[in-house]
Amino acid sequence: MRVARELIVGDPWRLGGYRLAGRLGAGALGVVYEGYGRGGERVAVTVLHGRPGGDAPAEAAAARRVASSCTAGVLDADLDGPRPYIVSRYVEGPSLRRAGRVFGGDDLRGLAAAVATALTALHDAGVVHRDLTPDNVILGGDGPRVIGFGTAPGRVTSLTATGLRTRVPSYTAPEVFTGGAAGPASDVFAWGGIVLYAATGEDPFAAGSLGAVMHRILSLDPDLGPLPRFLRPLAAAALAKDPRGRPAARDLLIALLSGSVSGSAPDPGTAAPRAETDPGTAALPRAGTDPGTAALLRAGTEMAAGIRTACDDPGLGALAESAYAALGPADRERAPAVFLRLVAIAPDGQPVARQARVPAGSERVLRGFAGLVAHRGKEASLVHQALPYAWPRLGEWIEADRARLVARERLARLIPPLPVALVVLALLAAGVIVAGRIV
Repeated sequence: MRVARELIVGDPWRLGGYRLAGRLGAGALGVVYEGYGRGGERVAVTVLHGRPGGDAPAEAAAARRVASSCTAGVLDADLDGPRPYIVSRYVEGPSLRRAGRVFGGDDLRGLAAAVATALTALHDAGVVHRDLTPDNVILGGDGPRVIGFGTAPGRVTSLTATGLRTRVPSYTAPEVFTGGAAGPASDVFAWGGIVLYAATGEDPFAAGSLGAVMHRILSLDPDLGPLPRFLRPLAAAALAKDPRGRPAARDLLIALLSGSVSGSAPDPGTAAPRAETDPGTAALPRAGTDPGTAALLRAGTEMAAGIRTACDDPGLGALAESAYAALGPADRERAPAVFLRLVAIAPDGQPVARQARVPAGSERVLRGFAGLVAHRGKEASLVHQALPYAWPRLGEWIEADRARLVARERLARLIPPLPVALVVLALLAAGVIVAGRIV
C-alpha cells in the first residue's frame, strides 16, 4: 500500500518545478510531501514551518554536499520563496517506527552502522541533523537511510518560547533541554536512543509528560540490558549526559565496523568484548586506526545494505501504468482521449489537471483508474495534479497532442482562409486563372 496520504486544504500542489502528490508526514521543522519533478523523478519535498533562520541558506547548501552514504541526498532547495522548501531523494520503504519489528544480532549491528554512517556523512559536511528519531530512519530496499536533515537553521536551540521543537522528545540530548545548541554530539545521543528503540520497539526515556521525559533524560540512565554485549558500551557512551563524553559518529562507525574496513567483518558477538570494562572509551578506535572518510562511508554503506526490507510503496506512475496494462485493448485505445480531456496546458507551458466531460463509452477506463481519476456523472478529473509528471505514458500523450496542435497551427498559417480558397477554385474552374496568371 502507498505511504503518502492525500493533500488537505491549504497544502500546495506545486512548488517550483515539482508537483506534490500527497503527505508523507510532519516533523518538527515542516511537512514532508511526496513529489515529482518535470522528468518524472520521485522526490520528497519538505515545506518548512515559517521562515528559516539566518544560517538556513548556508546549511541547506552544505546539505547538498552531504555524501549519499545511508542518506537521502538533498537535490534542490528554495528558502527565499513564500513557502521555503527542500527537495531530497525519495526513499521507498517504511520508517523504523512504522516497520513494526525489533532488531537483533547482525541486523541490529547493520542498522546501528547505517545511522552512524549517515551521521558521519552529515557531520563531515558540517551539517547537524537536530531531529533524528525513528521516524527519520527509513528502511529502504537497499538498506536503512536517514532523512529529514538540512532543514534546521544552524544556531537555534530546540527549546523556544512556544516549547520543544520536536515531536519525539525522548531523542533530545540533555544539553538542549538546558538551553544549549544542538550539535554533532546531540545527534550521537539520538543515535544511542535509536539503537535502543530498534532493539526494544519502545522510545527510551518515555513518560507521560514532557517534564517527566526531561527529568529522565537529565537524571536517569536507560536500561541497556536488551542490547547485545557488543553494542552496550557504544550506546552507553553515546547516551552520556555530558556531550563532551560522547564519541564522534565516525568513532562509533569504526567501532561497529571493526575489522570490516579491511574486508573481513568480525563476529558481532566478539566485536568489542573488552569495552564493557570501560563503556566510555574502550570500544573506541585507538590512534592511527582511523581510515579515510570515503573508505569508512563505503564500508558502512556495505554493512547497512545487508538489511533488506520488503516494501509495497509504488509511485503514482507505477500505479497508473499497472492500471493501464490491466485494460482491454479497446479501452487502452480510448485511454489517451480520456486523459487528454483532463489536462490543460497552462500559460507557462506546463500541464495542469482540470475537470472535464469525458467521451461516451469511457466507463471501463474510469473504473480501471479508480483512485487516480475522480468520476462524477459525465465529468471526471485527476485526483493528483502530479500525475502528468509522474506517469511517463501520460506525458508522452500530452507531448504528442501538443505536437499535433502545433503542426495544425502551422498548416493553418500556410493555407489561405476558406473564402479566398473557394474564390481561387471557382476562377480555376472558369478558366480565368491559367498557369498561375489571370487571363
